[in-house]
Amino acid sequence: MKWKVLFFSLLGINSLVMALLLFYMFQSSPSPYISNVNVEGPTFTVQTSKQHLNALVNDYIQKHEKKGGLSYNVQLADRLYITSAIPIFGKPVDLTMAFDPKVDENGHVVLAHPTMTFGQLRLPVPYVLTYINKHASLPNWVKIDAKHERIYIVVSNIRIKEGLVLKAKTFDLNKNDITFTVTITK
Repeated sequence: MKWKVLFFSLLGINSLVMALLLFYMFQSSPSPYISNVNVEGPTFTVQTSKQHLNALVNDYIQKHEKKGGLSYNVQLADRLYITSAIPIFGKPVDLTMAFDPKVDENGHVVLAHPTMTFGQLRLPVPYVLTYINKHASLPNWVKIDAKHERIYIVVSNIRIKEGLVLKAKTFDLNKNDITFTVTITK
């Protein structure tokens, strides 16, 4: 009889811990505040291709990757894909996120219409984005809006060199038309 009480007490404690863990993990995060940057100065247009931008983005990721952190790869194809492998019980399981990029009126790249899979399992997007927003160390120019299932790449916050401000102009993967404007502020 005593073992039944202990068993159900332990079961209740485990259930409570799991419920609290799920509650805190899946709480929604507030929508990000993204400022609009208006700059004046000489402006140049830079056009690139998916292949060149793939090389540039993945080089940036490798240079800024933290040791011991989760490694990932970005691939521009028909959609923007972010892939990684997470070890589960000693075997890597693929994590894939796919987005449709577009440019908003402020020159930010908006990653919308996401799909996320872990192995063959399709994941609920708002929960994954909330988790990433809370636990991943992202650059200050990446803003996650889990509520609206979007990721904003605030291109004007990417510092390539002092006095240069970037804005996205076009981001059409089907036509391989990716254009940015570079404004010299000094």
